[in-house]
Amino acid sequence: MYLLFLCGEPVYRNIVLPVFFPGLNCYFYPSMNSSSSGIDSPQHSGSFSRFVFKTSLNKKYLLWALAGIVLQLVVFKLCYPFADYITDSYTYIDAATSHSLVSYRPMGYSRLLQGLHRLTTSDTVLVCLQFLVLQCGGLFLFFTVRYLFNLNKTISTVLFLLLLFNPVVLYLSNYVSSDALYIGVSLCWFAELLWIINRPNWYQVIEQAILLFIIFKLRYAALYLPVISILAFVMSRHKWWYQLSGIVLTVLPLFIEVKRIQHITKKETGTAIFSAFSGWMAANNALHMYPYITVKNEDFTSPECVELNTMVKNYFDTVPAPLLPYPNAKVDYLWGDNAPLKKFMYHKKAQKHMAYFNAWHAAAPVFAEYSRTLVRQHPVAFARYFMWPNAKLYIVPPIESLLAYNAGLDTVDETAADWFKYKSTRVTSVKKDGQRFLLYPVVYFFTVLNVVFCVAFGLFLFKRKQQPLTTPLFLSILLAGFFWVIYFLFSTYAAPIVLRFQVFPMIVYITFSCVLLNRLLPPPKHT
Repeated sequence: MYLLFLCGEPVYRNIVLPVFFPGLNCYFYPSMNSSSSGIDSPQHSGSFSRFVFKTSLNKKYLLWALAGIVLQLVVFKLCYPFADYITDSYTYIDAATSHSLVSYRPMGYSRLLQGLHRLTTSDTVLVCLQFLVLQCGGLFLFFTVRYLFNLNKTISTVLFLLLLFNPVVLYLSNYVSSDALYIGVSLCWFAELLWIINRPNWYQVIEQAILLFIIFKLRYAALYLPVISILAFVMSRHKWWYQLSGIVLTVLPLFIEVKRIQHITKKETGTAIFSAFSGWMAANNALHMYPYITVKNEDFTSPECVELNTMVKNYFDTVPAPLLPYPNAKVDYLWGDNAPLKKFMYHKKAQKHMAYFNAWHAAAPVFAEYSRTLVRQHPVAFARYFMWPNAKLYIVPPIESLLAYNAGLDTVDETAADWFKYKSTRVTSVKKDGQRFLLYPVVYFFTVLNVVFCVAFGLFLFKRKQQPLTTPLFLSILLAGFFWVIYFLFSTYAAPIVLRFQVFPMIVYITFSCVLLNRLLPPPKHT
């Protein structure tokens, strides 16, 4: 939907918007908004479309963006003519090929692959689509903050360059993975929250819910995002029933979807579970503290948890000291065939004569209960032996699969070759491991960015009374601060931390670091 803002205004303004998205006219024609709501006006009183398409500087930004996007794509695809693949890629393609109802990952991306496959089998089209969605999400966020917060020219140009020419964006877009689409739609969603706070209107309730639902279908880790949406509606300074409607339409569709997925998973695998992966991940995280605490079988009420605990105890009684987890956070217990989680799954598979996929789901509720018990009984140990090492990874995230093209391999699986109609399974690139030298600086840029954002945010709060600013601007910056806290806690508690998962928050932090610097530095002479 937000791609329309960047594609020829007249047709969409006069035909598509009035018929299909009447609410969006309020973005384009502010006079159609209610003037009696008591909400502070944005810095620019003209319409958003006029600001984007008619302002001289913004027209230059659009032209630079178009040239930059095309140039980057052409040069990149000359260097990497084939899409990039990780383990998840084949999971998505397998699910799309077999028209599965459930998979190891959310089905949203596989459904996209199916739909696109009806039009073309070109992996280049997929990569271009992903890159465009991500870049358009960044541009919508860029023009939103310029419009609402009156960024000066220097700050705007710095922000524009950082958003448009981020090398991680190109490499992520080249993956057969949901990452790029997830980031692009998430940026549109976050920009929508800024509109909800600064210029609330009823159509935004539906738009925000749709965007959040799409994000959720792409990645279940997005379950923390409704908390941010709820905060935005509370901050919107609109009537209470607007806030309540926004909260209900944020939570209710996701709740229904969770129940629907549980029902389908029960039918397909025999286990009524929403996300089996979360159970595996939770157990992996909890096992980091196991060697350093005392755990007894009597601590568990479930016979299956007792059985699992026996396997875990035997594993750590025999593992060499150098292989103990602390002071590192890792996912070895999630994937290792010799680790207790896989051993328990294989035992369950043999015991109940299950298929691998069914056993993988059947083990997940046991892992979830087991990890909850350990964390509830040993919260301090969990914080010390897992959350603290994971927090250090958050600040300096590993490059992980981005280290090398196609995991350093010269071939792809037959599944991918058949899906995209390659002539053979062989793929080529300019240099398989050359990207690490380009992406390592991004890791430390993210480190510095977190420091800059937190310091600027702290100075902003300290100088709050000295800053002449509107309430919506203050609340928008406060929302960014809450986002940092919530995402940091979620990541360190529950999520695997790698660079590709930090790109969405990275872009949000870049954007609001610029917004904060725009307020903290001397007032600009020109906008």
